[in-house]
Amino acid sequence: MVKSKNDAIGKDNLKGVARRDIEQSLGDREAEENSKLWRRSRSSVATKPWPELISKKGYDFIVGWETGGKAYYEKVIKGKPIWPGYQSGITIGCGYDLGYHTLAGFKADWSHSIPADDVKRLSATIGLHTTSTMSEAEAKAWVKKLSDIVVSWDIAIKQFDAAKMPDLIAQLYGGLDNLDQLHEDSRSALLSLVFNRGPAFKKTGDRYMEMRKIASLMTAGTAISFAAIPAQLRSMKRIWGTKSSLSKRREEEAVLYENGLKTMLVVKGRPSAKIVKSPAMSRGAKGAKENHDDITGQTDDNEIDDAAPQTRGPAGKSAADVKWNANDAEQPDYSHLSGLAKTSTFKLTAEDLENLIAFNSFALVDGLVIFALRGARLVGQDKCEGVSSCEIEDIRPNHRDYRCVIGVLNRTTKKLWAYKASTVPNANAVMKCFTIAKSGSKNYEGNVLPTGCYTYTVGTHRRGTSGEIRGVLRLSKTSDGASPVLALRSLTDLTYDHKDFWDNCAPADNIHPGRRATSFSSLGCLTLPGDYDMSAKLHSGLWADLRIALGMQKTYQTSDDGKQFSCVLLTARDAAFAVSLRETGKITDAKVANSALQRLRFGSQGAAVAKLQKALGLAPDSSKLIGPMTRQALTNLQTKQLKWADGIYSPMMDVELGLGVFGGIIPATT
Repeated sequence: MVKSKNDAIGKDNLKGVARRDIEQSLGDREAEENSKLWRRSRSSVATKPWPELISKKGYDFIVGWETGGKAYYEKVIKGKPIWPGYQSGITIGCGYDLGYHTLAGFKADWSHSIPADDVKRLSATIGLHTTSTMSEAEAKAWVKKLSDIVVSWDIAIKQFDAAKMPDLIAQLYGGLDNLDQLHEDSRSALLSLVFNRGPAFKKTGDRYMEMRKIASLMTAGTAISFAAIPAQLRSMKRIWGTKSSLSKRREEEAVLYENGLKTMLVVKGRPSAKIVKSPAMSRGAKGAKENHDDITGQTDDNEIDDAAPQTRGPAGKSAADVKWNANDAEQPDYSHLSGLAKTSTFKLTAEDLENLIAFNSFALVDGLVIFALRGARLVGQDKCEGVSSCEIEDIRPNHRDYRCVIGVLNRTTKKLWAYKASTVPNANAVMKCFTIAKSGSKNYEGNVLPTGCYTYTVGTHRRGTSGEIRGVLRLSKTSDGASPVLALRSLTDLTYDHKDFWDNCAPADNIHPGRRATSFSSLGCLTLPGDYDMSAKLHSGLWADLRIALGMQKTYQTSDDGKQFSCVLLTARDAAFAVSLRETGKITDAKVANSALQRLRFGSQGAAVAKLQKALGLAPDSSKLIGPMTRQALTNLQTKQLKWADGIYSPMMDVELGLGVFGGIIPATT
C-alpha cells in the first residue's frame, strides 16, 4: 500500500499552495517542541499498520504540507540540507529537523541510508535551532557548508514512511481516543494536525484550548461529538491570523475531515454485528401495528434470583466474568449521547427532570413521577428526601452493586426524593441468559430494560409463590399483567453492547426490593435495598422509603393495588447534560439543546413519533406513541444500515439513517 502511495508523489501534491506557505509550514516547529508530551502509556493504540489507517488522499495531503511534494523537493530544495527559518534547525529529507533530534536517534534513522561521512558532518548540527541555540547567520552558514550533501527523494520518502509516519501515528493514537471509529480521511486530518502541532491535547493555556476540546470530543465518541471537530480546527486560526499558511492548513484539514464525515457518517472500525436469529426478529416488520395492550396472567420472567451458582458454565465462563461495557460508544444507553464535556458530579433539580421529559416527548401518567438514573450514585448519602436538588455522581453499573438512583419527582412542589438503587440485572442473571442461549433454548431469562418512559402499576410480584411480594410496582398497566417492551439480552457473551439481541417480549421488569444483604436479586428488575416480610406484609429499607414517597405505607394495603405511575428511565449522563445546559444558560438555545437532549425512545409521543413511524413503514398508530413495534422497527433498520442498534432516535441518528424526521441536518453542538 505504501508503494502505491509513493508512486503518486511525482505530482505536485498541493496545487494552489504558495511556496511561502510550504516554507512557513516546514519552518514551524511547534510539533517538535510538544513531542515530549507524548507517552506510550495510553490504552488507545493503533491496531493496524499505519498505511491502513489513513487514506491516500490524506497521505498525499500530509506529504505535500510536510515536504512540499516531490516536485518542490527536487526543483526547489534539490535534496540539500536547508534551514526553513522560523524556529527550525538544519533540515534534511522530508522535514527531518536535526535541531529537534538526539544524536542517537539521528544515527538510528539515517546511518543505513546515507554515507557515513554525511552522517558525521550533519551530526554537528544536532540540537541547533533558531532562535535559542543558533542564530540566523549561523544557520545560513551551516546550509552553505553542507550544500554538497544530497538526499534523493526516494531515500527521503522511504525514511519518512519507515520512521516518521509510524512515530506520528503512535503520537496520534497516544493522544486521542476512538480513532478507529473515524473515516480514514478524518483520521488523516487529525494526523496532519499532530504533524504540525504535536500531541498537545492536554497542554494548558489558551493557545491549546481547541486541542483540549478535540480530545474531549474524541473521548465522547459519538457521531455528534465527531461532527463538532472541524469547527475546532477552524477556531485555531485565531492563533496565527486568517492569512497565515498555518490557518490555510487548518482550513484544509477541516475540509478533509468533513469529507470523511460525508463519506461515512456511520462510524467505521466496528466489527460486523453478531445478530442472533429468533422468531421475535420478524416482529416490527413493515406494515406492523403498534401494540400497547398488556399480557395478562402471571408473567414474571424476572423472578427473584437468590441462589444462582458461580460455577463455570459454557466456554468456561462464570458470573465472575460479567462486566459492564467499558466503552460508552458501544453501550446502547450511552452511545447516542452528545459530546459535552464529562461531568463527574452535578446537582439535579426538578427543572432538569422536566427538561428531560420535554425533550424526550414522554407521555406521562398524571401525578407523582418515578425517575430512575442508570449509572448514578448519590454523593455522600444513600437517600435524599423532599429536597430541591440532589448531588449525583456519574458512574457506571457493574451488575453487582447498587450503582443507580431511583427517586420521585413531585411536579407540583418541585421537590425530589432519591434513593440508592439498581436498574440492571445482577451478574448471575447475565450468566444465566448466556447459558440458556448456549444451550440452544429460546426461553431466555435475564435482560436490561432500555432507557425510556414506562408505565408501572402497584400489584404483586411472583404471585402465589414463596417469593411473592405484594405492593411492588409492576411493569404493566394492570396489577397482575405485563407490558410488552423491547428488552436487550446478551446471548453471545457476558457484556451488553449495541450488537446484542433486541427481544420483543413481556419480561415484567418490576420495581421491587433487592432482598439481599449484599448485591441485589434481579434478572432485570429495578431494585432498591430492602425486603418484604410476607407474613407481616411489611416492607423495609430504602425500598419502603420509596413506597412512602409515592404515598403508600411500609405495611402493604390492598387499596394501593392499581395505583399507576410513569417511570422515566434514563442515565446519569443524560441528566448531567440537562444540568450543564441549565447552568450555562444554553437550555434556551434551541439548536444546542435539541442536539444534546432531543430524543425519541420508548414512551415518546407526538408528531415527530408519527413521522418516524411513517418513515419506518409502520401502520399508522393513532396514539403516536413509541412502543415495542416502533422501537424494534428502528433497531432493525439501525442493524441493517449501521451494523449496530441502540433503539434511540437522536438528531444525529436522523442524519445517519436519512429519514428526515428532524430535518436531516447535522445538529449544532455545545
